[in-house]
Amino acid sequence: MTETLPTAGVGQSIALPGSDLFEEVRRKLIDDLGLVQIDRQGQERIYRPRAELLAEAVTSETFVWVMDWLTSTRRGSLQTKRAYVDDIRRIWAPYAQELGHERFALGIFTADHIRAWRLRMEGRGAPPSTIARYLNALSSLHAYVAEKIDLPKNPVTQDDRPKVDKGNTSSSTPVLEVEEVQAVASQADSELDLLVVSLLYALAGRISEMCIADVTDRIERGRRSYLDVTRKEHKERILPLPLSVAEMLDAHTAGRTEGPLLLDSKSDRLDRHDVARMLARMGKRAGVLPGRKLTPHVMRASRITHMLDAGVPLAEVQAFADHDNPATTVGYWNRRNKGQRNAAHVDAAEAVFADVVPRFRR
Repeated sequence: MTETLPTAGVGQSIALPGSDLFEEVRRKLIDDLGLVQIDRQGQERIYRPRAELLAEAVTSETFVWVMDWLTSTRRGSLQTKRAYVDDIRRIWAPYAQELGHERFALGIFTADHIRAWRLRMEGRGAPPSTIARYLNALSSLHAYVAEKIDLPKNPVTQDDRPKVDKGNTSSSTPVLEVEEVQAVASQADSELDLLVVSLLYALAGRISEMCIADVTDRIERGRRSYLDVTRKEHKERILPLPLSVAEMLDAHTAGRTEGPLLLDSKSDRLDRHDVARMLARMGKRAGVLPGRKLTPHVMRASRITHMLDAGVPLAEVQAFADHDNPATTVGYWNRRNKGQRNAAHVDAAEAVFADVVPRFRR
């Protein structure tokens, strides 16, 4: 028996080995990879399954290997799986076509190809962290499959992996001060705007957690309201809601007993694109992060940093933010402290000229 994954728009199908077990696993992976917005017609958003887009970009054999690779527990996060698939279909598949291949396949790149690609990316000003991420996706896939079948040598070598400055604060997620978070909230056009900002900030949440939540994820225990969220690595967490957020959710979900927790104006599930536009609009009006867009992760980073500012122990912050690695939480602490120390050093230097500057000021 042979099962197929339709590849709409190309007039063909990707053949896959068939079995009841394989089919169940395949369907779960396809669901995990989710949908991608590919177009917008007026107010209507056009989506396609990410798995279909991948199937169009790679050979049938490579498609099966990619899906197998994604089943590893080392890639348990849905965000990681989706990011890797997007890297393959948006970066490596076009590069394969540029080199004369119809689709991306394992083993078609050489070290010289990767060297040329890396140099071009550097010439275009791509950050080292971005280049490293794309190379990591390709290298990880190649190394995984090479353990199972014969492949040419991994084309990604240490000589082409950029050195990423771990202490580089210029590329770190910016953090809003408490007053700036309040300014953003004051720019809400609707209670939904305020609800989204409050949820992201209060729970130090990730946008995916909010968008996939359903009405049935609300839990009432005594006088307290909770939200059952699914965090990275499929971790389930029951988090208490502030009273004001619970009341806004009550109003937003009034009369509904199932379906998405957050709906847009057309009663469709709110997605990450909706929230991104919402925050960008409020951030621009509030005048925060000039020249940059306010993103959902800024709200999360701000909440984590404010907890550290308030003296909450690192271990407690790590648990609340669900950082698997304590170093991630420590990174927030170090960046905050480094910024404060640098500010103190600059202020000390300014004091040297305190008696001279007034001469040139009215």
